[in-house]
Amino acid sequence: MPPGERGTRGLMTLPKPLKNALIVVLTYAVVVLFMRYRREGMDWGPALLIGLLATPLALLMSWGRERLIGKAQRAGERALARRRGEAAD
Repeated sequence: MPPGERGTRGLMTLPKPLKNALIVVLTYAVVVLFMRYRREGMDWGPALLIGLLATPLALLMSWGRERLIGKAQRAGERALARRRGEAAD
């Protein structure tokens, strides 16, 4: 890679279990801080408990979105390949 050009590949060279744990912990921290410091505010106790419930839900929604986008992309590639095949005939 040329100097001065940074890619994302070098940033996430952690082992997969460690990367997953880091994502879970950071998601939990963001949810808790969001609940604690939103406009009305919330005590730390309820914010921590809601964080325990919201973190798996947020990660599940993110996983589902990635899966849905991947399926749509593969379907689009198949449709494009069919169109190209029909155009060649």
